[in-house]
Amino acid sequence: MPMPPHPSAPGLRRTALLFRALCAFASAGLIVSAQQEPAAAGRDEVVNLPTFTITEKPVSEYQSHQALSTTRVAMSLQDVPQTISVVTSQLFTDTQAPRMLDVAKYVTPVVESTLPYGGDRYQIRGFQVSQEFIDGTVISGADGYSMSLAPYNIERIEIIKGPNAILVPGGSPGGVMNPITKSPLDYNQITVTGGLAQYMGNGADIDINRVLDPAGSMAARLVAAWWYDDLYAKNQYRHGWLVAPSFSLRLSPQHKLILKAEFLDNRETNLSGLPLDPHVGTRDSARRAAGLPRDWSFGDDSDSRHRSTERVSAELLSTLGSRVTMRLYVMGDHVRRKDAGGTGAAIKYLDSLGNTVTETGSRNPFTGLYEPGVIWNTAAYNADTTGTVTLAGTPLALPDASEYIYSRSATSVDLEYTEGHIKNEYAIRFQPSWGTSTTLLGLAANTSVVRFIATPPGARPDVHADNLGAITYPPRVYPAPTDTNRTDKKAKQNDLQLFIFETLGLFGDRILLSGGVSRFFGELTRTDSGPTDRDPTLGHTTPSYNLSDTALSGGVVVKPLKELSFFYGYNESGGTMPGSLSAGKNAPSLKVAAGNQNEFGVKTALLNNTLTASFAYFIIEQENYPVPNSEFYTLVSQGITPPPDFPNPLYLNLKSKGWEFEARYSYNRNLTVFFNYSDYEIRQPVTDVRVRGVPDRSLGAYVDYRFTNGLLAGFGVNVGVDYKGDVAGDTATGYTTTRPLPDGSFAASQPTFTVGSRTVVNLGLSYRRADWIARLSVANLFDEDYVLAAGSRTSVIEGDPRSVRFTVSYTFK
Repeated sequence: MPMPPHPSAPGLRRTALLFRALCAFASAGLIVSAQQEPAAAGRDEVVNLPTFTITEKPVSEYQSHQALSTTRVAMSLQDVPQTISVVTSQLFTDTQAPRMLDVAKYVTPVVESTLPYGGDRYQIRGFQVSQEFIDGTVISGADGYSMSLAPYNIERIEIIKGPNAILVPGGSPGGVMNPITKSPLDYNQITVTGGLAQYMGNGADIDINRVLDPAGSMAARLVAAWWYDDLYAKNQYRHGWLVAPSFSLRLSPQHKLILKAEFLDNRETNLSGLPLDPHVGTRDSARRAAGLPRDWSFGDDSDSRHRSTERVSAELLSTLGSRVTMRLYVMGDHVRRKDAGGTGAAIKYLDSLGNTVTETGSRNPFTGLYEPGVIWNTAAYNADTTGTVTLAGTPLALPDASEYIYSRSATSVDLEYTEGHIKNEYAIRFQPSWGTSTTLLGLAANTSVVRFIATPPGARPDVHADNLGAITYPPRVYPAPTDTNRTDKKAKQNDLQLFIFETLGLFGDRILLSGGVSRFFGELTRTDSGPTDRDPTLGHTTPSYNLSDTALSGGVVVKPLKELSFFYGYNESGGTMPGSLSAGKNAPSLKVAAGNQNEFGVKTALLNNTLTASFAYFIIEQENYPVPNSEFYTLVSQGITPPPDFPNPLYLNLKSKGWEFEARYSYNRNLTVFFNYSDYEIRQPVTDVRVRGVPDRSLGAYVDYRFTNGLLAGFGVNVGVDYKGDVAGDTATGYTTTRPLPDGSFAASQPTFTVGSRTVVNLGLSYRRADWIARLSVANLFDEDYVLAAGSRTSVIEGDPRSVRFTVSYTFK
């Protein structure tokens, strides 16, 4: 089980003992090596120092065999006791993927979650990730997601499976995608790309790299992009630009400075999806309400999300003597997200007496299943203290789809973050006669100031199903703001992490033992004294929330052959700070999320690293895991402001267990094959109910073939397959009744609908010459009609039909 986030006195003593034990473990190599120093010096020992950058020469432009994300220094994937996968820049480019998820799903099991637009929300091993993570740093907290990251300035993506408190203290128990941004190169090159697409992919970008002096000690790079996309759904768009300069300077043979900046502006539709057909129940697959076109939307271009980002960073890489390397990293960022309205709607209708009705069904208290057209008297049964109320369902005649009335209501949000981050890490390497010792120690500190403003839901005129063409988009009418229906608050979070991690290599690195400890301190404070967004139980006090927690990690890798690794890893997430938007509402007794993963498996790298594969079995246990309450968003869509004490998010105890397999093969420069498959279950304890948006099975495959001889020389073709099993459509927790059923039992509440499985096939064609390349991609080749994602009964997002994108790139050297 996870360690308690608030250690008692015995817990603090345990923490101290852990630090001492690990420091002794880490210093074992130092002591032995120091004793052997004269002999080592006599043999002119050469120590291969650990680096904070990737140093490999990959055998394929689609494969990488090193990663930074688990230990913060470059390590072979074969030597890490945890599953980690890498997406290269070239694979990103050749698939013409508009989002990180769209290319990552070919490499490793990672799937769509509930928000396909307006943020990178995805699932890893059953756990949702929403936070923005760049260059090993969380940007704008757990609540600040605001757009799917533009791909233009991403050099590679490292995907960590399971928690890793050394890299992400308090992070998602399922893992995280770590996009690493582009840095200056040691050669001159300019690449210009232009694209045309039916939906996403219209625009142009340029990537300029220049070495600035004859000695090659200075280099500069500029990435710039512009996009202007009109997407599939009615009035859906995405328009924006990005400028990312970087500069590197080798101050001396031992010191290198890298400066980076990124400026971005993006405006896109705040897509909310379509209402679910009221006839859909628990055992039915999601479908939009009858009569609505597949590309329908209840909003226009004023229902938007505006994201702006300014980010700068400085990184100093140093070699301190013959055994120590150091990294000092500083970043500052400012992120602002402004949401106005949304494109969703809720269904209502008039009964025979002319009364407005919003109910279309309810859960059967005996089975937990949602039954359309039946209203159960569960509330009356729960409130009964005399034992005279008998559970019964009353039939409800659902109207014809032509009689639906669509009500439109949405809030506006202004969310702004100003942040600073610093990391200082030291890697120490000894190579005595008995093996190797690599010690990593350091600290990471962050400060984040947030301003959060949200209005109550604002309405637009209703839309009648029998006259969709009469829809209008006047300015939304927001209710008069009061202290209870709006939010206007400021908060600040400061946190500090101290960590140490040791890897011992024995018997010529045939056995690798690793262990680490991370100590985290965090404080979240509301910094204004305004009356809005207050917890009724806390009144107008503004308590700070403080968290101190220790997380452990460790593992063993056994390599009977150089090409074969058996591994076991144990990792804890550590306690997770509550979201900064909840500042001032967290009681000191709040139980934060914390969990762990046990993972074991096998990795292999054969045929000169051209064939790599891994198999892993994992068990993840997580306490107090926050998930969105689907009913909260249903109320908002109906124009109802949820009360201050309405539970959102919900906190669940979850267990995920299963297995994954992934393989990559580059036969030669002509053929590359990727394949991955996962089979696991994540369920709520006791009730055994599925979690929203999580499939039990997924599959990804990608094949790329290039012709290098004959009449077809220069041509290439690739095919990608993306399979995702069915998922629960909304969140269901607890039991149908608050007191026992007549037979003394309880029935678990089940999700009210299911999103069906789907298989999407994508095709790509290319033609390469010495300096230019043309690419044509066809997404959803077989034009499958499917639901991409859903979060509630008022938010069903359709997948795009077949679409075409064409790009041309020219490289000047």
